[in-house]
Amino acid sequence: MVSFSTPKPRDLALIGVYSVVTIDILASALTIPIMPFYVAQVCGCGEDLTVANCEDPLCNRLGGASSSLGFMFSSFAIAQLLSTCWLGPLSDAIGRRAIMAITLGGAGVGMIGSSIAPSYAWLVATRIFIGACSGTMSTANAYIADISAPKERPALMANVGTLVQLCFMFGPGVGAGLAELDRRAPFWVGAGTSFFALVLAMLYLKPPEELFPNGLPSDSKSDSKSSDSKPADAAPEATNWTLIGILGAGSLASNMAMSSIMTCQALYLKEIFGFGSLQFGFVMMGTATFGIIVRTMVFEKIQTALGLMRTATLGAVMGTVTYSGYSLLGSGHLSMYTFFVLAGVGTVGSTFSGSSVTPFFSQLGNRSNMGRIMSINSMASSAGRVVGPPLFGFLYAFNIRYPYRVASSCTAVAALVYWLVDVLARQAAAVERPPKPLAELDAEKRKRPSFFLQSAEKAALDALTETFRATVIHRGYDLSNAKVVELITDVLETSLPPREEGRTDEELLGVEAAFLHAHIATYQNKEAVRHALNNA
Repeated sequence: MVSFSTPKPRDLALIGVYSVVTIDILASALTIPIMPFYVAQVCGCGEDLTVANCEDPLCNRLGGASSSLGFMFSSFAIAQLLSTCWLGPLSDAIGRRAIMAITLGGAGVGMIGSSIAPSYAWLVATRIFIGACSGTMSTANAYIADISAPKERPALMANVGTLVQLCFMFGPGVGAGLAELDRRAPFWVGAGTSFFALVLAMLYLKPPEELFPNGLPSDSKSDSKSSDSKPADAAPEATNWTLIGILGAGSLASNMAMSSIMTCQALYLKEIFGFGSLQFGFVMMGTATFGIIVRTMVFEKIQTALGLMRTATLGAVMGTVTYSGYSLLGSGHLSMYTFFVLAGVGTVGSTFSGSSVTPFFSQLGNRSNMGRIMSINSMASSAGRVVGPPLFGFLYAFNIRYPYRVASSCTAVAALVYWLVDVLARQAAAVERPPKPLAELDAEKRKRPSFFLQSAEKAALDALTETFRATVIHRGYDLSNAKVVELITDVLETSLPPREEGRTDEELLGVEAAFLHAHIATYQNKEAVRHALNNA
């Protein structure tokens, strides 16, 4: 974890990379609520944003403001997708800090270009330029992997997701307020924040060799004692690329669904509730605030109880419910209240999924290929944002409810994929992972949330008590006889073996049950032979 009271060089580096990510994402969050309206302004479109009635000829050819918005978002995502192919390997060659300089500097220049866009083509070109330079998140995750041990990475990388939610808690509302002064103001402020993040990156993101002059953190996934004996040049553990590919497909489907909000929600809320950029900005601010609460107060308990992929599956199911509900909304106060409830459910779902998938990606790799794995994660996300915006923009122009119906199908697919990944990962772990020491198992048990643990154990003990009661009654033992009760207790205690190191409870009890069944069968056979001899 990060120490703020007495920070060490690595703590300062982590604080620096978190600050850079926060400021960079904040710059993007400022422009999100006003982008649909800014595109309509640049294109010179009329009040009806779903028809081709724009002054800009390119916007008309694309089918109006909604389709033009989807095309612009898709162009950005394509550039972002392609950039991951060269930014990752280049960061291995020239260092993470140099890549941060490229991405943050490019974002600042692109924001300035967007603010002075005289036409839709110019605006698309600047967004493509920003997309080509948008490798800050993946580079930040790679840098965190460089300066941390594998067991630390899930928690440290999950912090990035929390910071992103913080940005969307404040950014959209601030951006909407700035847009009331001038529609271009969010871009000016975004450019300034990007350049400020560039300065922070140059000051605080030290190379790992400077932070750890005596050697980098161990790349072993085992505990610290075993890692001490592992040679520095030992081969990294095998990576399950098939599982990574399947997980990437789920991330693609999930991000594709989320692009429906980016592309259509501002227009959709304006159509059914009359919301403008200010109202939409505060909707985003409210959902981001709720997301922070869920992330800090609920997610860790759910994730600890269920596991990363089961939590992601639950989140995707909640997303399916949300998008399906959006597609059924009508006008009126009741529908507005229903929208807020659905937005809350969707926020919980996206928090569960988004906070689970990236840490799970990090668990599948090692330092030698962490950059590639993080790139696959980023590429899957970008691919969803490539396919989603033009598709949803086209569907919105055809019927304003269709995008959310397709989005609900995408999250349903993501839920199935996450469930499959969980099953495959648990099967692989059962085969490859040696039994844990009893002390470690008990420690993990104590870390579980008490309300989950107590509920599960109480239900199990109630079931065992009822089974024991029914068995004793069925056997017809004389429970009024104290000696009989004492013997029953002795049999029960003797038949339950003590736990052993290196053997799971399932293995130990399975062996004991097999022994008892064999012993009873032998006894019954002897009694049958004796009975036959007596009759003869």
